[in-house]
Amino acid sequence: MCDITVTHAETPCKGSLIVVSNRLPFVLVRNEETQSLSRKASAGGLVTAVAPVVIRGNGLWVGWPGIQLTSEEEPIPESDPSDQTPTAGLKSSQVVSVNLDPKIFDSYYNGCCNKTFWPLFHSMPGRATFSSDHWKNYVTVNKHFAKRTIEALEKHHKNNKSNGTPIVWIHDYHLMLASNWVREQAEERKLECRMAFFLHIPFPPWDIFRLFPWSDEILQGMLGCDMVGFHIQDYCLNFVDCCQRNLGCRVDRNNLLVEHGGRTVRVRPLPIGIPYDRFVHLAETAEKVLKTSKMKIVLGVDRLDYTKGLVNRLQAFESLLVKYPEHRGKVSLLQISVPSRTDVKEYRELKEEVDQLVGRINGRFTTANWAPIRYIYDYVGQAELAALYRDAAVCLVTPLRDGMNLVAKEFVACQINKVPGVLVISPFAGAGEMMHEALQCNPYEIDDAAEVIHRALTMPEDERILRMSRLRSREQECDVNHWMRTFMKAMGTVEFDDIGTTTMQPVSIDDFDDYLLKYIGYNHKVAILLDYDGTLAPIAPHPDLAILSPETKNILYKLSNHSDVYVAIISGRSVDNVKKMVGIEGITYAGNHGLEILHPDGSKFVHPMPIEYEHKVSYLLKALQDSVSFLTIFSRRGFYEFYI
Repeated sequence: MCDITVTHAETPCKGSLIVVSNRLPFVLVRNEETQSLSRKASAGGLVTAVAPVVIRGNGLWVGWPGIQLTSEEEPIPESDPSDQTPTAGLKSSQVVSVNLDPKIFDSYYNGCCNKTFWPLFHSMPGRATFSSDHWKNYVTVNKHFAKRTIEALEKHHKNNKSNGTPIVWIHDYHLMLASNWVREQAEERKLECRMAFFLHIPFPPWDIFRLFPWSDEILQGMLGCDMVGFHIQDYCLNFVDCCQRNLGCRVDRNNLLVEHGGRTVRVRPLPIGIPYDRFVHLAETAEKVLKTSKMKIVLGVDRLDYTKGLVNRLQAFESLLVKYPEHRGKVSLLQISVPSRTDVKEYRELKEEVDQLVGRINGRFTTANWAPIRYIYDYVGQAELAALYRDAAVCLVTPLRDGMNLVAKEFVACQINKVPGVLVISPFAGAGEMMHEALQCNPYEIDDAAEVIHRALTMPEDERILRMSRLRSREQECDVNHWMRTFMKAMGTVEFDDIGTTTMQPVSIDDFDDYLLKYIGYNHKVAILLDYDGTLAPIAPHPDLAILSPETKNILYKLSNHSDVYVAIISGRSVDNVKKMVGIEGITYAGNHGLEILHPDGSKFVHPMPIEYEHKVSYLLKALQDSVSFLTIFSRRGFYEFYI
């Protein structure tokens, strides 16, 4: 949520890192008078974690600079000497800018990315729009990013011949197609590289993902990499499932592997962290913002977006005040909403709805000395935000859907007071999968959410201390540096212990339940084994009335003439009778449930009668042949059926 300075532990890496993202790790600003360019630092976990590794390894960063350049060769300025952000040491020679036509960029970014992928991947398909024009421009931009990435790769090979095989790391939903073209051109030009993709938002389940008309192309684009990373296991499983169901890929769910184009693609959960120590330092040095210690503050910090569940949260707080009036005058909700996409109609409508809801709730409960909701629609500085995190009694992180949500982690890092606050988190945020000591809150259940907030406000001190200490211990260990090291480990670029199976294993007998027809190999025939009565022909009152339809007979005839197909009809009828009913030469017939088999070449197999039953069977046949037309003989080895 804020700009941060962080000191990185060394991340061992073999080979340089070429990062490809929608934007550069800084934004360029042009002076209107002099037309000169300067850098403006960007916030975010990606920049914090990755920029120092790019700098140390003499890597490159490919991205859009935030403005329209005169050309892609326009010089990028060096960082300001006073810059203390993670990108301060990133030289202009390490930056490859992507210049895009404004109209195409708008269609790609605001159209396809934000109006289609954003709602769809957050499991809100009703908000998604599908436009072939936006899709075409998305393809165009991804191709251009791939072109610039190849140029960066050529530049790397020219300047870093002895620095190992570089890693091309492509980021997020803006560039899901780029890797295929990068791989294709790299192979043509014999440029060695390893490729990875990381998605910073959720990956939806198959029944939602398949709504996108070009879903196959998205999967194939992501599978152009050697590894595909997501925040949590659930997103990995969703992706693997889509690869199997959309593309028919062979997959290994246990080891999270996908076989595609003769390659094994690794799929890995890589939950991003925060610069934990930096937030601790901010909390220790930030001046107090909340002037009174008597009022308990329930804190919400979100970008104003429909995925964040702000309306649900406000309604839950209203329900809390109705059900538990003892909190009136003693508890306030401080909601910080950072402006977002103010030029988009849906976001303007959301702001209006939130404004009206805040006004209604405040109008209902406000007294002369107290207002239930304090609403800030603005950016908040990092020091002020750390102070709010530190002194809040409860932090609500209750999105309807979120890839990870770093606010929850930032709040935990800033909890340095003797008696800490309580984290309330939605199970639909990626962070909710691992922050087990937080209180879980379903934002769709308004009354239940009110109960959870009440529990957080009334939680005993010893329980608050225990829960928060465990949360802090985990976040300290799994910080942003840990995320970067885990990525390098998953790419096999550092010396670590065994990281598990990384290639698909040969097909085993267990695989045949799922993959029988697709994966038995080209040198085998497909065996089609069919019953007659009730399968090829309908059940009839008399066996002679169970007639094969002309359409079914025609299909069987075509299959029997296919060199790679083996057809067999297995029936309880006698073998001669079932052959007569089907009437097709060149296939196998098995009568009496396999006791009689007539092969296509005319040879016949008859299972011998067990010696101990020969006399009894002969006697029964002789005694009953005048009174029955069908006979079933039971034995300890099964039963035999005969037509007489």
